[in-house]
Amino acid sequence: MKPNQKVYQVIFNKIKDSIMQGELLPGEKLPSERELANRYNVSRTSIREALRVLEMNGVVEIRQGDGTFIKASNVNAVVESLSDVIINTEDTLIYEMLETRLVLESECAYFAALRATSRDIEKIGRCIEDMRVADKDTERGVLADLQFHYSIAEAAHNSVLLGLVQTLGGHMKKTIQATRNHRFARDGLYEETFNEHRDLFLAISRRDADGAKQLMIQHITKIRQEMSEVALENYHQQEE
Repeated sequence: MKPNQKVYQVIFNKIKDSIMQGELLPGEKLPSERELANRYNVSRTSIREALRVLEMNGVVEIRQGDGTFIKASNVNAVVESLSDVIINTEDTLIYEMLETRLVLESECAYFAALRATSRDIEKIGRCIEDMRVADKDTERGVLADLQFHYSIAEAAHNSVLLGLVQTLGGHMKKTIQATRNHRFARDGLYEETFNEHRDLFLAISRRDADGAKQLMIQHITKIRQEMSEVALENYHQQEE
């Protein structure tokens, strides 16, 4: 095991190698967590962490109550391009945090659409206007973006959900900064980012709870995908 390499990283590489060598095929079900833990002589927690990284990068699909399956679509390409990048990134917390945001904020959007007062709607709308005015002003745009997500959590009128979102504030700001920097380096993606937030606002304004939840899921899922792209770009830069 390499210095500073975590147990789950070793397990990740072993599973990745099994896929790359054809020992595990697309569509095939992986052994249970218990079996994998016994096979590699590690804890089930390490197995779960490795599987979560694989799932986040589209290599496996975890089906509750059914098990973990190798995805059928282009497994080799996904594993080759992202495995070393993600596994060597010390701040894996960012991916776990995005998973948490996906759960919390999709529910916040759902309840906000059901419960938002006219004052809540107005506040979220001001955040949208602040984002539009900020244009590509990084700091101003990040703050407007962050306040947008806070305002939706407030509009859900659930003190526990709001408290959980607020505790993620520092991590949320970091991911917002990273994704905005990444997106705005490419032509046309500023408008795409703005439109994602505007569409969320409109769904909440229309009281479309299911639509608002789905839009938030799509938004944060896209962020997670783009964070993987950022890691990949940084990796290539370090190699040059």
